[in-house]
Amino acid sequence: MINQIITTLSSNSPCQFELVEQDAEHFSFYQSTSNNHQRFLAVVKVLKLMKPNELNQWILENTPDVLREQPTFAKNTDVVVLFELNRLADIVDHESEIFALEEDSYSFKKHVLYYSQTELDLLNENDTSDIANLIKDQSKFSLYKKSPMVESEYGIASRIYIKLPFLSVPVDESELDDPCQLADEYLQKIGLLAIGHEFEALTSNSNNYKGIVEEYIRGKMANSQAED
Repeated sequence: MINQIITTLSSNSPCQFELVEQDAEHFSFYQSTSNNHQRFLAVVKVLKLMKPNELNQWILENTPDVLREQPTFAKNTDVVVLFELNRLADIVDHESEIFALEEDSYSFKKHVLYYSQTELDLLNENDTSDIANLIKDQSKFSLYKKSPMVESEYGIASRIYIKLPFLSVPVDESELDDPCQLADEYLQKIGLLAIGHEFEALTSNSNNYKGIVEEYIRGKMANSQAED
């Protein structure tokens, strides 16, 4: 199931990945068909995490000739390592191994996608096309944030988007807050909104911003001294 999800998401991504070769047991190799992206993707399923050099060698030995012969393959290839856990909480026992793989700078950019069967079963209740909307669900995010080590469809969905570097969660412009409104609300909260409006009025008909600011400060200081 996880391979099918990756195939669907990668083909619908900006890179428009196309499956080149698949070994149902361990490997899936993809190549971007987009003219704007020269990228490759290798998805590798492992029973236990390897050392970086061992994983690199294993991938190279199983890479299809049509990809290996391309000069940009090693440099422009992302490797997603699928690693199934008995329980999500078991991830604490593998953190150092995952760090070693993902921080290895020699050959391939590696991303370890860990998951449990329970998580996949929960995600299976959602259509693949709905995963992006699932991640934007604030109620599910709140539940996940309270208990990140509890298996949930939100946890595995967000992890998929994090570990597949060519994916990005679509954002509807209607969902974005107006930055000007947010700024006004903050200035109102700290008592500076009125001052901001004063500056707008003073500078609206003049380009001498520095002189206006200096004059404004002198006036405020004079008022403060008079009050003392």
